[in-house]
Amino acid sequence: MISVRALVFMGLLAACVPGNSEAPETGAAEIEAFQAPADQREATYYIRPTMSVPTTADLSRGDVPRDEYGRPYTYEYLGQALPDFSGQLTTGEIFDSAQLEGQWTIIRVWGLWCHDSRGELEQAAQLSDALNASPGDEIGFMSIHVPQNADRADYATRNYESVGAFFEEAGYLYPTVIDADARLRTVLKIRWTPSYLVIAPDRTVQGFRTSLADAGEDGVEQFVQDIQKTRRIWAASN
Repeated sequence: MISVRALVFMGLLAACVPGNSEAPETGAAEIEAFQAPADQREATYYIRPTMSVPTTADLSRGDVPRDEYGRPYTYEYLGQALPDFSGQLTTGEIFDSAQLEGQWTIIRVWGLWCHDSRGELEQAAQLSDALNASPGDEIGFMSIHVPQNADRADYATRNYESVGAFFEEAGYLYPTVIDADARLRTVLKIRWTPSYLVIAPDRTVQGFRTSLADAGEDGVEQFVQDIQKTRRIWAASN
């Protein structure tokens, strides 16, 4: 079994229905920055546990509030511990979620079958590089490749023989767990791909967002800033 921390620092590069290790103190103004009025928020924004849902959200699917495109305004485990899970990495080794304990980790949940996931491949690689650029921060980055559903599992990798074959052709790699039968998608209640989960050292989900392709030209940079703000807010209350 190999840890996310080990994989991250071994020199790895970094619409569909994821410097100093001590974070500095935060203030009320920074917390307030995450408290925009619900009806002024888009589902494409970065979402924290304290945020409320817009009154205009679509509730017709019976799971989570969504925008008109189907993107969720929240994540069901936001502010809670991520459920236990395990799975095989593209390297053949086994990953267990217990290995998330003790460090910040960003999990990208995606699928090659998904147009929106393919549309942000460049941003995902940039995010992996950005998080790995400052080893002292010790923010892990990994992904879980999921099918659309169990019935569509055979189409999950689209035109690629495997997820590993995709990474080989793309010329970069980050730790990726393969969900071969949508079991992990179900356990983790993934309602949208791609989704990003920001996991704290206590394994609680402290942030969530959908595709980086919808975040504009500075989307990766802004997401990294949001992650750092989240770390400071969490550290101030723990």
